[in-house]
Amino acid sequence: YVSAEMTQRQLLQIGILLAFIGAIIIFISLITAAAKEKEKGGFKFSVVGFLGFIPFGFGNDKKLIMLTLIIAAVVVAATIVLFSRNIKP
Repeated sequence: YVSAEMTQRQLLQIGILLAFIGAIIIFISLITAAAKEKEKGGFKFSVVGFLGFIPFGFGNDKKLIMLTLIIAAVVVAATIVLFSRNIKP
């Protein structure tokens, strides 16, 4: 339930805050899982993100990083193709 006093700006701020908190939780859980799996053997991970429309990534396995960057590039290309179409309602 959203009260009448809550503006669109407040909702946007809450959404951005929740997304930021979610990203922090994911990052912390990734670090924790990596530390636990490192003791057992190996743990491969890769994270991809976007800076504007440019994808970037980091991780501990070169092949996995390349795979996630390729997937990110495909997503960017699909987004460009879909948004470049002039679809009118």
